[in-house]
Amino acid sequence: MSDEPQDAQLATFHETVLNGLPEAILAATPQGAITFVNAAAQALLGYSAEEVLGQPLTLLVPPEPGRRVDIVQWLARWAAAPDLEQSRFLDLTARRKDGGELTVEVRVREGQVGGRTRYFISVRDNTARRQEQLALKDANLRAARILMVAEDAIVSIDADQKIILFNPAAEQMFGYSAEEMLGQGLDVLIPTLARAGHAAHVEDFRRGKSASRMMSERAQVMGARRNGEVFPLEATITKVTVAGALTFTAHLRDVTERNRARDRLQESERRIRAVFDHASEAIALLSPEGAVLEINRAGTALTATDRPLVGAPLWEAPWLGAEPAAGSTAAGQLRAAVLAAAEGQPQKISAVLTRAGQPLPIEVRLTPIIGEDGKVDYVLAEGRFEA
Repeated sequence: MSDEPQDAQLATFHETVLNGLPEAILAATPQGAITFVNAAAQALLGYSAEEVLGQPLTLLVPPEPGRRVDIVQWLARWAAAPDLEQSRFLDLTARRKDGGELTVEVRVREGQVGGRTRYFISVRDNTARRQEQLALKDANLRAARILMVAEDAIVSIDADQKIILFNPAAEQMFGYSAEEMLGQGLDVLIPTLARAGHAAHVEDFRRGKSASRMMSERAQVMGARRNGEVFPLEATITKVTVAGALTFTAHLRDVTERNRARDRLQESERRIRAVFDHASEAIALLSPEGAVLEINRAGTALTATDRPLVGAPLWEAPWLGAEPAAGSTAAGQLRAAVLAAAEGQPQKISAVLTRAGQPLPIEVRLTPIIGEDGKVDYVLAEGRFEA
């Protein structure tokens, strides 16, 4: 009894199974001639079976300029060793019937059909994966460049507080090279007395829900250079979990010069305040609308009130021995002079106050203080007693 009907049925069964697979499958001779393409391969590449059967594989995977990959040699090399990791796939560029190119992942196994050697090739479209890889590579490259040129020192540590990133700005700030610091504990960058507390702060941050924190919110953050110098830092720390691994990243800025500039400004303000408050002349700084912004002790001493004068119009202050402000001639003159000075016109008026029954002739000078934009920012009022 012949086995031919059974063999035919088996071949039909195998062909039906292969055509039903969602993955593109091809079969080829060791010389690279195509002997079979399933329905998924036809849909992927745009050819019918009749168009490719007997044709060389290079019809579908032509040689790539600048890449020394011979598809037939690759098949012969790896088909017989399918269990080797490097033989399981190869990224190639396939060409569709319409001329369009797509990146594919190609895998091969060797088998026997009717006593003849055949290479069974699976082809997967990995265009989307390749684009994702290129996008990720591009993003990583951009991130690396940003880290390299960032002005802030950037230091990343793992969950064990071991350094895994130390950018060039960190090298310059602390005096250590990245090679020296990778894998080292963070303690070397922290003053001895602050180390225990710092580790506790990081652990507290790890348990918290916040993804970032200004480390200086609780106390001044200090760093330690290689030469032993301790210096103030402005630090922001963030945490992120990637592939189950927790990473902390600190953005650090040396604020030594900023603190010095702040201290110099504060000292300058203290000196100016001392001169302002102890001047024998009455001095007030006004807004363009005439409201008192600052007034010194000599100016306050010319009023008959203990209430604050800041915020009120200068002409409404209860000056010693002056008529009630509302509707008074003196108040009206002072108001007009202040508003004229606010228009950029220096003013000078005279008035007579009374102290302990004695007249106090006083000259008031109003000087506009003009800003860089050409507008009057303030009006300086100075009261000098006339001889």
